[in-house]
Amino acid sequence: MALIAVRRTLALQPERIPGGWGMDPTRPVFANLVGDYTYLTDGYYHSLDLEQAGEQVAPTPAECLDAYVVPIALAKAERAGMTVPRSQLVTDRFLAPPLLAYPVNPFSSRGELLADAAAVEARRKGLTYTGKYPVLCQTLPHDFRIDVVRIVLGCTSVPEYEAFAQAVWALFRLPLMKVRTIVVNDAYLLSAVEPLPYRQLATDERRVVEEAGTWHA
Repeated sequence: MALIAVRRTLALQPERIPGGWGMDPTRPVFANLVGDYTYLTDGYYHSLDLEQAGEQVAPTPAECLDAYVVPIALAKAERAGMTVPRSQLVTDRFLAPPLLAYPVNPFSSRGELLADAAAVEARRKGLTYTGKYPVLCQTLPHDFRIDVVRIVLGCTSVPEYEAFAQAVWALFRLPLMKVRTIVVNDAYLLSAVEPLPYRQLATDERRVVEEAGTWHA
């Protein structure tokens, strides 16, 4: 698949590249700015094109595959020392609510908040496709809030999340992402990584992109 000359590839300034990536400093690092890296979508194929052309790209196709699969993302975050919620894969016996439920199947990965037993019972069959596919249940404490943090090349407009955003960017290497976060007792628990398409960026977020590098055809 040939590269298409549109504004979706950014050559990053060296200071915007996390040191832990281990990239060759003598070669450019290209950020794929499509923002939705779901398997078999344009964002995924753009990273694949760049990798096959021998370029250093963020994210790689492998990173595209892993980021949106919640059990894999949580395991990756936990190994890196990030705080994640207690979770369990189930097909029938859900954890006690309140909880966040993420389907693990080829059709949907969108999470749902199930606040009580009635909500669990109402959605059990739909989320599991009547027991055919597992669901990742994340336990929620009774005193919590859920934030969706928008991260653009490691930056966020919410000051309290600056360090969190940089850590998530360094780990997952997705230039554009939304991170569903459980906030409890001054701790941030990474719940899931979700797409943030470039077309949905606000003006200040696009400014971050423009200042982070140069567009590459």
